[in-house]
Amino acid sequence: MKKISKLDKFFSYEVVFIKKQTTIDDFAKINHLRKEQIIFEKETLERGDIIILKEIDKTLHIVRPLESLRSIAGRYGVDEEYIKKTNNIDKIFIGQQLYI
Repeated sequence: MKKISKLDKFFSYEVVFIKKQTTIDDFAKINHLRKEQIIFEKETLERGDIIILKEIDKTLHIVRPLESLRSIAGRYGVDEEYIKKTNNIDKIFIGQQLYI
């Protein structure tokens, strides 16, 4: 986990107040984030902690035949809901451009 000593000047950040104890993995999954977006020194988030979320560059993926949301999500290490939320979609089709 990255220490909060200096923030990259080319990324935008969001400050979040933690309301209940959770792990970083669970927080990322529930909020459809990638773990590397969360800047915090410990693996467990306690109620009252303040964390910083870094917006990361997105990758463009073009849907190919036989691909599903599940297979695409697995390829990039995100969950299906993250792809749906990021692209404001429910279904995919061949040739569709998705931001991951």
